[in-house]
Amino acid sequence: MMISTSVLRFAVVGATATLIHVAVAIGLIEGEHWHPSVANGAAFIVANLFSYVANTRWSFEAKISMNSWYRFVTVSLVSGLLTVAISWLVAAAGGSYILGIILVITLVPALNYIGHRDFTYR
Repeated sequence: MMISTSVLRFAVVGATATLIHVAVAIGLIEGEHWHPSVANGAAFIVANLFSYVANTRWSFEAKISMNSWYRFVTVSLVSGLLTVAISWLVAAAGGSYILGIILVITLVPALNYIGHRDFTYR
């Protein structure tokens, strides 16, 4: 089975965005003494902006536009809600939080990619 170039690039951008999120959050919490929830909110915004630009130009080889930005943010927010929903459902069913994390990290990125491929960059 051949994995498409856009999938591989999407994975690299996702991993990089995650590292950016962690670095910004830690920097704001440890260096600037921000509350963790505020620092993580700011880190999400920075990482999401990076992700939008990198995925638009590199993963999907598209042009940056307000229309694709709105669509990108929509898919990102739906993915965030899906992450919370999966975690909540697993906990409500009495499952381990580890199962919730495993489901989130296996399902959400794949669905996120499909959402961007079929909606953001259609």
